Amino acid sequence: MSCLPVGQYASTQQMADPILSRQLQSIAFLLVGSGLVSLAMYLRLRIFIGTRPGGVDTWYYLASAEAIRRQKHLPISLPQYLLHDKHESYPPVFPLFLAMLPQGWLRRYFWLVSPLIDTAHLVLLYVLSYRLTDSILAASVAGLIYAVTPQLISETRNLNGRAFASLLQTVAMLVLLRSLLPEPGITARLFGSSETGLWVVAVILIAVLYNTHTSTTIAFLVSAFMLSLVFGEPRFVLAGILGLPAAILLSGGYYVRVIVNHIHAARFWIRNVRLTRAHQVADSPVLFSPNEGSSRGRGLYRSNLRSIAWLGVRLVGENPFVLALLFLGPPLEEWGGHMFWWAAAILSWAVATTFVPPLRILGPGFHYVKASVFPSAYALAVTVNVQEGLSLGRAAVLACLVASFGGLAYFYRVMARRETEHTAQTPPDLAEAAGYLKTLPGQVVLVLPTMYADFIAYAANKAVVWGGHSGDLRRFDEFFPVIRRPLDYFFERYHVAYLLLDLAYTTPGVLRIEDRLESLGAFGAIEVYGVCAVPSASLAPDEAGAAAPIR
Repeated sequence: MSCLPVGQYASTQQMADPILSRQLQSIAFLLVGSGLVSLAMYLRLRIFIGTRPGGVDTWYYLASAEAIRRQKHLPISLPQYLLHDKHESYPPVFPLFLAMLPQGWLRRYFWLVSPLIDTAHLVLLYVLSYRLTDSILAASVAGLIYAVTPQLISETRNLNGRAFASLLQTVAMLVLLRSLLPEPGITARLFGSSETGLWVVAVILIAVLYNTHTSTTIAFLVSAFMLSLVFGEPRFVLAGILGLPAAILLSGGYYVRVIVNHIHAARFWIRNVRLTRAHQVADSPVLFSPNEGSSRGRGLYRSNLRSIAWLGVRLVGENPFVLALLFLGPPLEEWGGHMFWWAAAILSWAVATTFVPPLRILGPGFHYVKASVFPSAYALAVTVNVQEGLSLGRAAVLACLVASFGGLAYFYRVMARRETEHTAQTPPDLAEAAGYLKTLPGQVVLVLPTMYADFIAYAANKAVVWGGHSGDLRRFDEFFPVIRRPLDYFFERYHVAYLLLDLAYTTPGVLRIEDRLESLGAFGAIEVYGVCAVPSASLAPDEAGAAAPIR
């Protein structure tokens, strides 16, 4: 039996301990990461348990992906939407991404796409936090914040481009930061000591972002401006500016169509921003006059203190961790400091677009909060990591964690109690009605509430009096956000054959069209009507001479 000398044995133990310690740390890293991923997926998919997944934007994006496969060029045409232009002008990257997925899988599992993308975003945060801090605590805190932030969970109930664009925005900003904050690692091996190569890559990624999602691009540009201002580094904002011509070149000129589309959308919301989230029927000046007392006044931006207070609560409720972020301030760690100002810029912009009336045309402020979660989670994790015990910073993060779970409980309760205008699921009655409509010969359906119109267009293979996605929106303006013409006008102009109503939303009596309808089928709260013809002489002159529907 051979024995090692005492000195050599001690030396071997000293070598083995660091190796064992690193192995245990790697195991802990994988276990914690797996737990965070499981929690994130559960919270994002919980709303679909026991339901048929759906969503407001889902069907438009599925239709766009199928049109790309079928037409094999841009711009695509979606003639089933009668209230916008013949060709689409939406940013194309996300529909192109969907078109590359297996068609059968996408049709069956579309509801997984946004949660999977958002969870991949979490994994990126978790790995980066560990890579930069070498701390499982920091990575865990960052990942936990991201996993439970209410805004992220509410957003992933739909198939839309926001989760994809948010991930792309993060990657673009990280590459840009890496080009200006050298860090040894894989990028150093790929690009050497050159910062220019990474900066050019960042510009290309920004160009792709321009072609992906507008509000996320705006959030990125606001962040780049803030970082240039705070750190005196013009290359942040310069990268954002150069991303625009790069976006036009990269898209072969298609992005010019997107810019024109943005101008049309801005004009539309200048006219209608006061009616954001209004009830299309109850707030209609045609169906109700102000002195009838029937208008609900449900617009998002009502000019009273209660509405203003609710907007503030809603903004904080989307990401309660912003309170801890602003309370603790920027961390001293270099990456954490940059991420603090990245997040602070987006949060400031969210506040501005919520409370400054001229900026409201750029969308509800809480939609921008999503882009701030990644950097705010990292900045908070870095702060918590350098503190010990139940410090003030850790207590603040813990309080925000409790508030997040409270916000999630409220969100799930609202979704479960909703009787109409379902935003996460497809009501079984609506699916039955769509299957019935598919068997009928007529081509055009008017749907109320209109958030079901995309599903009817997709599932029933019908044209719908709906649109708003692309081009000149003056036709759309007549119908949304409130109905500005009698229903007879739309029936005649667009040759409407059928009307689908959710009776929990409105009724033929409220719409004042009982004499034009023939009930064809009732599916729970959903009713399908045939629209009876009316002599042209009985219509007003402008209605009798209205144009035929766009084909």
